[in-house]
Amino acid sequence: MLGRALRMTFWVLYDHLGKLVLANLLCSMVLVFPGWMALNALLSEDAAIRLLMGLPLMIVTLGVLAPVGAAGIAYMAKVLIETRDGSLADFWTGIRRFWGRAICIGLLFTLITCSLATSVWFYAHTLGQSLSWLGYGVSGLAAWCLIFELLVSLLVIPALVQKNGRLIETVKLASLLVLDNPLFAAGLAGQILALSALLIIPPVFFLLYGAMVVVLASSAYEMLARKYAAIEMQHTAEVQGVTATTARAKTAAVVDDAQDDYLNRGFRDFLFPWKG
Repeated sequence: MLGRALRMTFWVLYDHLGKLVLANLLCSMVLVFPGWMALNALLSEDAAIRLLMGLPLMIVTLGVLAPVGAAGIAYMAKVLIETRDGSLADFWTGIRRFWGRAICIGLLFTLITCSLATSVWFYAHTLGQSLSWLGYGVSGLAAWCLIFELLVSLLVIPALVQKNGRLIETVKLASLLVLDNPLFAAGLAGQILALSALLIIPPVFFLLYGAMVVVLASSAYEMLARKYAAIEMQHTAEVQGVTATTARAKTAAVVDDAQDDYLNRGFRDFLFPWKG
């Protein structure tokens, strides 16, 4: 599934590069200044600056601005995947529809990340000498919870955009997807970490990095949605005693990969797109 998600991501970017670059530029322009200020404040030797300036700016950047931009690009990616067409207007539509819930999700996950990361250090440091088994045990548990939460965060915005659910419903859906597909989620995280190496190249960050990550997460969610739709179709066929074709007709959102243009192109299409 991960290979198909990567293939879909590549061709979505290839077909709609200009629109996604524009959306990424808009997000970058909004994020770069508060992000730069937050980083400088957090690296300050003055504890008051770190606490009163660095922490609030970090929360605003990661918990408010970034999720709203991600929701806009995720909705744009949804339209591009489903219709093979779209425009920058879809980016603004996504922001308008989901900004409130995106901020709630961003703040929730920022709070959980900070709490768990602090717990990993705190319990190992404070109980490591007197009750080492307890300190390292609780610290290890917090570390696993942190990893799980970070994996959930990769799918939560695509889940919000696709299902248009409430906050708790969206977080629950993303959590269940990770629990049921841990290796797939870990592979997705590995690919995003690999893409993050591009952060050392400023033009790539400003032009494409954010859009690339969100399109990859959206493509991964699409693969999971197709997986469960196919399972539902098979279950319907077994229960009703009908053929798979009939069950497919009765089951919504079942997409045949063999008919998906994004998943059925090769190197020739890259070299000679006009011959497709």
